[in-house]
Amino acid sequence: MSARGILTLGILTLIALTLALILARPGNIGDVVESQALVPGLREMINDIDTIDLVAADGAAVASLRRERERWRVQEKDGYEADFGLVHDLLRDLASGRRIEPRTSNPEWYGRLGVADISDEGGSGLLLRFPGSELPSLHVGVLDSTETGRFVRLEGEAQAWLSDRRLDLPTSALRWLERAVMDIPASELREVTLRHADGDTVRLRAASEDGEDWVLMNVPDGRDAAPMWQLRPVANGLANLNLEGVRRHQMIPDEAVRALYVTRDGLNFVASLFEDGDGRWVHFTVSAELSASAVPGEGDDEELPEIVTDATAVDARLSPWQFRVSERKYDNMTRRLEELLIPEEA
Repeated sequence: MSARGILTLGILTLIALTLALILARPGNIGDVVESQALVPGLREMINDIDTIDLVAADGAAVASLRRERERWRVQEKDGYEADFGLVHDLLRDLASGRRIEPRTSNPEWYGRLGVADISDEGGSGLLLRFPGSELPSLHVGVLDSTETGRFVRLEGEAQAWLSDRRLDLPTSALRWLERAVMDIPASELREVTLRHADGDTVRLRAASEDGEDWVLMNVPDGRDAAPMWQLRPVANGLANLNLEGVRRHQMIPDEAVRALYVTRDGLNFVASLFEDGDGRWVHFTVSAELSASAVPGEGDDEELPEIVTDATAVDARLSPWQFRVSERKYDNMTRRLEELLIPEEA
């Protein structure tokens, strides 16, 4: 994924949100009887919804979703981007879903369906709220035995219903996040440098266009580089990079490993990697690599090259955050030179 590809990821999420709103307009939903709508009134005001709260049965917040600057964000994760696919599907299903079959109005049976009040002892399910609107809150319970729909109950009403929607509702704030950070395979990189605080350095350079072959540039005299299957994962450090946690950028410790990934189209990704009591973390800064002739002089009316604009946009998306990554990904991004050499014979 090039810089343009990373930017496209964000654009596509906005398109997904737009599609959700279009799909939810009254003329496009079909024959939804408003009196049996999953959330009465939602489809008429779908474009105005900018807050969704998911509350667990014990009253604890699962996720507080807020639409800010045309993006949905998860407040429990410092306002990081939400998974727009999840938000898209949730809004679509809530706007087009129906309560199709009455089940019980006896509170003693609510617990079995997962639609008891969140204040009730032993309750289960989730409560969906729409703060700032007059929309009713919705208790969302378990799937029915055929797994075609969930049991639901509008807050304040006695009647519980079977709905015609499965409603994918993750029960942790982490699972509401956009997990994909980037996907830049080795084929899009020109070189990789890993530098440890003690000076230990790994320098890799691409030897083929497809990213399959890499050369370890700083092999000590009398030593040989490890096989390609050991070098390639290092070059793929930015490929399929998904977060396992996220937090606002904090101070980076002096002992952090610095990794430089240079793309073929001229982007420099500088990754700072370190461990603490909360896991393995990486922070990114992004800049453009320009020749002197490509930089407009003082007083020139020329616009900055597109790569500079792209780098600025990607940096603005990544640099405010620190991402917790998997142990495997962290290890591949922090290899030492000795690990990439054939062991010396005893």
